[in-house]
Amino acid sequence: MPDASTQVLSMTPAVAANGDGSLQVFVRGTDSAMHHRKQTAPNAAFADWTTLGGGLASGPSVSRSVDGRLEVFVRGTDGALRHNWQTTPGGNWNGWSSLGGGLTSAPAVAANGDSSLQVFVRGNDGALHYRKQGAPNAGFADWTSLGGFLTSVPVVGRNADDSLQVFVRGGDAALHYRQQGAPGDNWNDWVSLGGALTDQPDLGGVLPSEPAVGRSIDGRLEVFVRGTDGALHHNWQTAPGGNWNGWSSLGGGLTSAAAVASNADGSIQVFVRGTDFALHYRKQTAPNAAFGDWTTLGGQLTSNPVVGRNADGRLEVFASGTDGALHHNWQTTPGGNWNGWSSLGGGLT
Repeated sequence: MPDASTQVLSMTPAVAANGDGSLQVFVRGTDSAMHHRKQTAPNAAFADWTTLGGGLASGPSVSRSVDGRLEVFVRGTDGALRHNWQTTPGGNWNGWSSLGGGLTSAPAVAANGDSSLQVFVRGNDGALHYRKQGAPNAGFADWTSLGGFLTSVPVVGRNADDSLQVFVRGGDAALHYRQQGAPGDNWNDWVSLGGALTDQPDLGGVLPSEPAVGRSIDGRLEVFVRGTDGALHHNWQTAPGGNWNGWSSLGGGLTSAAAVASNADGSIQVFVRGTDFALHYRKQTAPNAAFGDWTTLGGQLTSNPVVGRNADGRLEVFASGTDGALHHNWQTTPGGNWNGWSSLGGGLT
């Protein structure tokens, strides 16, 4: 098997925090295997690449079980959902297992209020499907369909009451969501947030990237998309779990989906790849406040960015570069300035 350090990163990476707060980043290599690097301790440097093998046809999605073990999900080359999990928090990995199904998207995973995992995919029929654990750390129940017709990867947010809310781009090019009626419970009907020419012309008519979702410090979800005008647009709940404000533009020129995270003080920060292929961000001037101006962090990115938060509250962003390597940049203090780009390798020699 090829050395992970010689693999191009052909899809967007994923990052999650272990039970002790140390970050672990996952990528799909050009050998279609999963590779990962993790911090040797919380806030510390990253250890060498390790491969988890597998035959992957999508980028990864990762979440943390209630006991602190990470679990990673991918679409396999056979079109089924596959997963792999740590046998102990921060420790070794079990090996790949199939959850079946017929997928046409990368998966999205989130934890319910009781910390049981629930994973969402677009099926061969274009509808939204999920499997969820019967209880925290337990096996997964059968597939369930939530219907709809998706033209994007699903994205999941968690409301202040711990109910999940899943967002997709629909066949009408508008943003749609379904929300649990209660935490871990049945699902309400599909709701449209618009974005199609009929009611949101300022959004450009379609959503040409998958949405991204964050949560304000007061518990209100906020969703971000790239419009056909190339700008970043957002919409937010007017009360936790409640109605939505309507679309507003944050401007900019995007060539990627957005990545969203909360700083240590609860202010939201959103990252995108610009038309210059550099990383750009806007952040709230204070928790629940308006967004400041665009700032560039430079770099030359070839994937969507992803962002994690260190144990001490500092954000850290990851993306693949034009050299095929994984690159990262991190705040030097929580909510503060940025260190500059550094390579974690993985590029072709």
